[in-house]
Amino acid sequence: MTEQKEQIASKLKRIYHHHDNFQTAIVALREFLGELKQLKVLEAGCGSASHIHMNDCAVTGIDISPYQLERNQRLTERICADLHQYDNPAWKQSFDMIICWDVIEHLQNPKIVVEKFFKWLKPDGKIVLGYPNPQIWKGVVTKYSPYFVHQLFYRIASGTPFSASKTDQGPFQTIFAKEIQLYALMSSAFSNGYEPIFFATYESYQNRFVKRYLPHFVVDALNRFFLGELKTLLDVSATDFVIVLSRNIPADAATATPLEAQDKAVTRA
Repeated sequence: MTEQKEQIASKLKRIYHHHDNFQTAIVALREFLGELKQLKVLEAGCGSASHIHMNDCAVTGIDISPYQLERNQRLTERICADLHQYDNPAWKQSFDMIICWDVIEHLQNPKIVVEKFFKWLKPDGKIVLGYPNPQIWKGVVTKYSPYFVHQLFYRIASGTPFSASKTDQGPFQTIFAKEIQLYALMSSAFSNGYEPIFFATYESYQNRFVKRYLPHFVVDALNRFFLGELKTLLDVSATDFVIVLSRNIPADAATATPLEAQDKAVTRA
């Protein structure tokens, strides 16, 4: 393991917690964030609803799907656009929080999009990322199986009709670009002066569904195999991530050049 990976692993281990399901993970996240009031929030790839409670917040939602935007009733502003292509100079250091949930796994070039988040966030802001772990059996099968298989699985496991894709209700095409593998994403965050301040995983209902038909030890063995270098860091059922990032720039770096500030941030991590 490289020195940078060791730094990242050490930081993640100090704050890591695994949850048995999504519900307990989201409760832990909400408790960590506390009450969110009067913030300027960007929901990137907002979908039809937010997982985080926000009171009196100005919420801008951007999504490629007009159907999803229309269904989302909590937005102050709606923007129908592709995150890869969209940019807005007025958004520079504009948002107190950026939430991106179950989105980056669908992007062809997530690094470009996440680096936009770094640019759009206020210096004291937070980025909340939720997405499936690409380095586990669920991620690998999703990445390499045909889209019809995804539709069939969701039809059997959760009753999602095949017609749901026509109005963008999922499941969606999944890319799992290498840039969102855990160490790659954290390396990008560190190099931009950010670090994780909350890191949780949970076991998805898909993993539990498969355990109804396969022995648990078989599913766990598959997960260990695909986790690879992450198996010493993560729980064997860590199918999904919840990560909060914030800037890691000391006060004396406020006037430093971007490269100097990044160097100091990585050194402190």
